[in-house]
Amino acid sequence: MEEFLHKRTLTIYWIVLFLSAVSLYFAPQYSILTEPLLVPLLLLYMVLKDSNIGKPAGKLVFYVGMFLAFLGDVLQVVINNEIFFISSLVAFMLMNICYSISFFTLHKDGFRKPLYFLTGCILFFLAAYLFMYFLGDKLGDYKMPIVIYIFTLCAMISLAANLTGSERYRKIALKWLLPGVLIFMVQNIILAINLFQLGGESKWYVFSIIPYGVAQYMIVRGMRKVYG
Repeated sequence: MEEFLHKRTLTIYWIVLFLSAVSLYFAPQYSILTEPLLVPLLLLYMVLKDSNIGKPAGKLVFYVGMFLAFLGDVLQVVINNEIFFISSLVAFMLMNICYSISFFTLHKDGFRKPLYFLTGCILFFLAAYLFMYFLGDKLGDYKMPIVIYIFTLCAMISLAANLTGSERYRKIALKWLLPGVLIFMVQNIILAINLFQLGGESKWYVFSIIPYGVAQYMIVRGMRKVYG
């Protein structure tokens, strides 16, 4: 039964992601039923083959990050509510921090030769600056929380880039983790443009839910290969 569930979990995940996109475009009220299922399905995929959830510590922190992502998804369902939006932003910020810690534990020695990390920092903080330059005036009271969130996002991306300097994890980082966090960054930009520039129409969230689902999948697949 466990083996059957493990093989079918990802199939169910893609079906749920597709249904989430369709419901957001045609019947947004039904996305309440589908969107919060995405991360739990990926978490199930991770833990079904995991005989020791608590070790190593980096893996446990990653699981905590996934739970925070689930919490963010639930809160984001009512994104037009200010309190719920800020709460979801905090949840995803903490997710970024947990993912960052997990990436860091995989390649602590990378900071002895920090070329990859520093390159990532420079590039992605430049992208963050351009984002704030074009949208900063439209963020209103959300400007400071979003600046803090962007900082944690850039840290996560830079630490994923740092993993490409590891002989042990370079291939996994290049194939799964770094593309995953970059897609996650693109998803965040699309979400912000829709929310602060296009009025936040439900149908346009289709273009953020799909990259979000792909990004979480790629990060989880990468970490599954690391800890599998």
